[in-house]
Amino acid sequence: MKTILRSGACLLAALCLCACGATAVIPAGATAETAERNGLGLLEARQSSDHAEALLAALTLLPQTGETALWLPEAVRLEVENIDQNPELPNGCEITSAAIVLNCLGFAAGKVELAEQYLPKGLYWEVDPNQAFMGNPADELAFYCLPGPVVAAVNAYLETVGGGYKAVDITGAGTEDLYAFVANGLPVLVWTTRAFSDPLYNYSFQLPNSGWPYSNSHCLVLTGYDSENCYVADPMLEVAQTDRASFTQSFIDRGRYAVVILPEE
Repeated sequence: MKTILRSGACLLAALCLCACGATAVIPAGATAETAERNGLGLLEARQSSDHAEALLAALTLLPQTGETALWLPEAVRLEVENIDQNPELPNGCEITSAAIVLNCLGFAAGKVELAEQYLPKGLYWEVDPNQAFMGNPADELAFYCLPGPVVAAVNAYLETVGGGYKAVDITGAGTEDLYAFVANGLPVLVWTTRAFSDPLYNYSFQLPNSGWPYSNSHCLVLTGYDSENCYVADPMLEVAQTDRASFTQSFIDRGRYAVVILPEE
């Protein structure tokens, strides 16, 4: 069950979270003023992102008028079982993160099955990482991909199993947008760097856009947040949480890439 929470109206005392199971409590009768005093997040419709249309469509609780706000609970933790990408997929953090979310949503999606049968792949030194994975995630000498191949892989898998969900690229989202999905029971695939470290680059070849590839690109799953920390399912098993500032900075530095798997209407 999802509940639409609107500014200027009384808010329900509890927001029942769908999909991956948790309950977040919101003070009854909260208004814009009391919510700000209580430190609740306020999400407004964003129009500046290159992916604004997709983002707003994905945030199905948010009306298109721009006059309505979504109230976020102060803390949410979803019950999400982590999956280790190793040893089968030493460079498969993206597709393993997709498997983590799909399994959370009730599918029996194997990381290797997704990587071998559904993920677009190409020669790492010549492909656009938003079109195909750079190499093969099963190889030590491989790189990464961006949301495009993950969305393609997940939707091809879902079409095969008839799952009633779809993957959506929400690149350009703000961190509160990510929290909004989590607050409604939907864990989010997020691109950062390994262990939220400073970005590192490989200077042995250039991408098709003439940029340098990352050597520490990483994808993991945002599963919760509170006033101080963000909680993640990390397929490298390196971190389980980080402070909100570090999460936000790494997410922004990496390009604000994110994917969410939504129920189809």
